[in-house]
Amino acid sequence: MNFFAKIYQFLHSQYLKDKRKDYLRRFNIDPTARLPYLDNTWFHGNITIGKHTYFNGGRIVTGPNSKVEIGEWCAIGHNVNIIAWTHDVEYSTGPMDMRPTVEKDIKIGNKVWIGTNVFIREGVTIGDNSIIGANSLVINDIEPNAIVGGIPAKLIRYKDGIK
Repeated sequence: MNFFAKIYQFLHSQYLKDKRKDYLRRFNIDPTARLPYLDNTWFHGNITIGKHTYFNGGRIVTGPNSKVEIGEWCAIGHNVNIIAWTHDVEYSTGPMDMRPTVEKDIKIGNKVWIGTNVFIREGVTIGDNSIIGANSLVINDIEPNAIVGGIPAKLIRYKDGIK
C-alpha cells in the first residue's frame, strides 16, 4: 500500500471514530448499538436507539417537535429511511419559513427486523418482534409479531401463527 493510501486509510478511520463519538454524544444511542456503516448514515433530531440494535446505514430524521425511538435488539438493513416529519400537502413548496411541516413520532419496538431500502414515514408504530420486508413503504402501524412487505407494506402473515 502506498504512503498516500495509508494516510487516507488512517484519516478515514479516525473520521469514523469521531463520527461515532459525536453521534453517541448528540443522540440517545446505547453504547452497545452498532453503526457499522457510518459513511452512509445520517442522523438529525431527537433519536433514541436501544441496546444491541444495529443500523446498517440510511437516514433517521426528526423535526424539532418529533422523535424516533428504536428498541433493543433491532436489525436494520442498508439504506433505511426513518423520517418523522414531512411537508404539509396544502403548502408543500415555497420559502422555508412559510412552509409548515407535519411532525409525528415514530416508535419501533424491540427485536424488529427491517430489511434493506425500507422507508418508514411519520406517525408509525412498529410492534415488537415484527419483520418489515426489503423495499417496503411503511405508512401504517404494524402489529407485534407481524411480517409485512410491499408498497405500501401489507400483512403477509404473523410469526409462528401468533397474532
